[in-house]
Amino acid sequence: MSNNDELILYDLARRGHCTSWSFNPWKTRLVLNYKSIPYRTEWLDHQTIAPTLTGLGVPPNTSSQGGSEYTVPTVRFKDGTYLRDSAAIAEKLEAMFPDQPLLFDPETQLKAEQAIGKVAGPLVPVFVPRIAQDVITETSVPSFREPRLKVFGMTLEELESVRGGEQAWKAAETGTQELKAVLTEHKRSEGPFILGSEVSYADFIVVAFFESLRRIGSDVGERVLGFDESFRRLHEACGEWMEKDA
Repeated sequence: MSNNDELILYDLARRGHCTSWSFNPWKTRLVLNYKSIPYRTEWLDHQTIAPTLTGLGVPPNTSSQGGSEYTVPTVRFKDGTYLRDSAAIAEKLEAMFPDQPLLFDPETQLKAEQAIGKVAGPLVPVFVPRIAQDVITETSVPSFREPRLKVFGMTLEELESVRGGEQAWKAAETGTQELKAVLTEHKRSEGPFILGSEVSYADFIVVAFFESLRRIGSDVGERVLGFDESFRRLHEACGEWMEKDA
């Protein structure tokens, strides 16, 4: 087990060599890397998240609506306390490590999340089958597939065949236009970030989405980044904070 003075990030394991790929853990990882906070990653998969966090004494999220009561990212702080939810973790890290300040702007954070939802939703038939086929550990594939079979009423392969392809990309265009507006219409100064020259947590929300898609499928990520130059400019501006991915 870990030393008591370590900050630990619990993240989703990847098949083969573990590197970060999941959207919500990337939000937390970007904050940790931006602030140069030393940490170690503990890798969990869909089968081991609940028993591991239960064993550590992490309380369940009883307000979870339709999702798991145990989720990543979860962080163990040096004092032995645990916190889950990427937004809550980010705010606590800002309070604990203020020397490298990160701007929080609730309006742009909300708009970013909403726009991402309008891109990701239509693209579910494109990238979710990839997660089962190529990304998650082999042992967790059944537990990933089963609930989605109930939600979609078809296998992931059928979902990809029936709702994927160019029709999915076409349906995502409204969301990409909304995301472009978030990235270009809120600037307070010149610069690659949403607010201009100052990096904010809203930037990390968007970049976590881009990077997650790239890690699921490079072709998927590159196509999304190619929708508008502001997407790639923001992603590249945050490149140094994605170097530590494990």
